[in-house]
Amino acid sequence: MNWRCAASSALLAIALWPAASAGEPPGGQRPVSFRTADGWTIAGLYRAPKGGRPVALMAHGVASSKSEWESFSPRLWRLDLGTLAIDLRGHGESTRGPGGRTDFSSFDAAGEWPRARQDLEAALAFLQKRGIAASRVGLIGASIGANLASRLAAERPEAPWVVLLSPGADYRGVALEVLPGRKVFVGACPADGYAFMTARKLAGLPRGPFFAAAREGHGVQMFNDPDFLKTLLEWIAAAASRGKT
Repeated sequence: MNWRCAASSALLAIALWPAASAGEPPGGQRPVSFRTADGWTIAGLYRAPKGGRPVALMAHGVASSKSEWESFSPRLWRLDLGTLAIDLRGHGESTRGPGGRTDFSSFDAAGEWPRARQDLEAALAFLQKRGIAASRVGLIGASIGANLASRLAAERPEAPWVVLLSPGADYRGVALEVLPGRKVFVGACPADGYAFMTARKLAGLPRGPFFAAAREGHGVQMFNDPDFLKTLLEWIAAAASRGKT
């Protein structure tokens, strides 16, 4: 094993430490907010990367919030990555929109879900103002957040890597984008029929993504499977490495 492999293995071992016992990393995350092009104020938790390392932009599922990444974000930071977990419009602290305060309960009737892609666009703009180009921002999404991340990645080919946790062919009008030849990880649990079928079909396409199955859960619930979590972190560590293809 050369020194680079040894260093990578050491970083991964640190990242796999149980988050509860490791505590908050030094230089911890801070609350931030920014506006979308269509007038929503989006809340997030941001932790700056180390040096010129990438940032992981994370989007949650329906009826959840940025807090679902609470135990995962420190693991990414231990890989020297920055993190930005956001509350999608109508969720958590992101309830102030162009028509006043509201939540996601009206989104199906209003056809609002596809427009949530702008929340991720606004997050990219926030990072760009801090000197972090889109080419340094990896996208991670769970459930509908995975579909939104795929759509943003399709429009932003400079996004270096994408993680899709329990994607669906179409969640609430947000269709999944196929990203052939891109650096993509897709994961789902066999018991989660719709997401698993979607993920396997995606992985079976020519130049399809890396696929991993979890023993349980939907979206971030799959992190309860330690083997799946280890595989995901190993993939991210490799994808985020400088000069890695």
